[in-house]
Amino acid sequence: MTARPGAALGRLYRAAPAVQDSVLAVALSLPDLFLFSDFALPNVGLADRLFTVGYAVLGYAALAARRRAPRAVFGYLWAHALGGELLTAVGVFDYSPTLALLAALYTVAALRSARLSALALASVTVPVALSVRAALADVPAAERLTSLIGVACFYGMLNLEVWAVGRGVRAGRAAAARDRLALARAQDATLAERARTARELHDIVANAVTVMVLQAGGARHVLRADPDRVEHALDQIESSGKTAVAELRHMLLVLRTDGERLAAEGSSFGLADLDPLLNGARQAGLRARLEVTGAPAALARSVDLTAYRLVQEALTNAAKHAGPGAATVVRLDWSRADGRLRVEVADDGRGTPAAAGSELSTGHGLIGLRERVAVCGGTFDAGPIREGGFRVAATLPAEEHFRQEAAS
Repeated sequence: MTARPGAALGRLYRAAPAVQDSVLAVALSLPDLFLFSDFALPNVGLADRLFTVGYAVLGYAALAARRRAPRAVFGYLWAHALGGELLTAVGVFDYSPTLALLAALYTVAALRSARLSALALASVTVPVALSVRAALADVPAAERLTSLIGVACFYGMLNLEVWAVGRGVRAGRAAAARDRLALARAQDATLAERARTARELHDIVANAVTVMVLQAGGARHVLRADPDRVEHALDQIESSGKTAVAELRHMLLVLRTDGERLAAEGSSFGLADLDPLLNGARQAGLRARLEVTGAPAALARSVDLTAYRLVQEALTNAAKHAGPGAATVVRLDWSRADGRLRVEVADDGRGTPAAAGSELSTGHGLIGLRERVAVCGGTFDAGPIREGGFRVAATLPAEEHFRQEAAS
């Protein structure tokens, strides 16, 4: 079904500012000719009318570019209005171009700075003064003062009101732009908070559940042969569950109370809590050990939590994919010359992967780690190593370095 011509013209009008301004020029030119010239007077000849119309067209044609070049169009129409007044004064015709200059004044006020728009408003007093003079030419001397006051107030208030409307439109647009920016920032903050919450949920729930499932699977295999080991596995499952619940409780507290302040405080976990992580990995069957190089330095709380989560995720992945028996090394290197901490977790891939290992993977662990490390200003890499196995590593800023980067 074809669109109606009127609808097509409407879409063209809305889509093309130049078309809108051309329509505006035609709409303003008619009342300008009838109200501010002798065009409609019966005693005016055809040649004079055509000359007046031609002069008006020379001015109004510029309005098609008023939004692209408001200052240039205003200057042109100011000169056009001044020329019309001078030609009227010498008797060529009787025409005081008014509405086109008002449209240009409005455009400058709406699109340009307060200083430039104030200069434009002040400059219109020149053609306005000539318009007032022309309007008083045929007024009797006894009525000239009263007419002067009335005509001056009319032109003055007309120009001032148009300028004020333009400035109001500019202020409204600026406020709308600020609102859009604030909304965009709020949406970005919401998305960032959702991503942070998703990372926390993954690290708390997925890792804890993975360890619990692997320990439960190991306990099933030795259920009758080694009851003591089963009991120990159940203790570890209980401990992992309690830890996960405690972390979830803290996270819910962050979401329900002063989110911004508590989110900045973050979780209480850090590198000081690696021993329980390593013990849990050993209970899951990994041969895990910790290597520390250099003297430990202070870490910002968010960086400390990120380092802890990296080790937690890497150990969980090793338990799932490398499996029990895999040798896993957690390395903390504080000796770097750039003042950063290098955290690395590598396994040799020589364990016995659990049958349910792939089912336990969410596919978001490494993605979340990369995002965490990037937020802290660190670098992240992960992948298989030549000797076999897998490595997860990150370089993180120590607290002093972290503060220097944040301040720069």
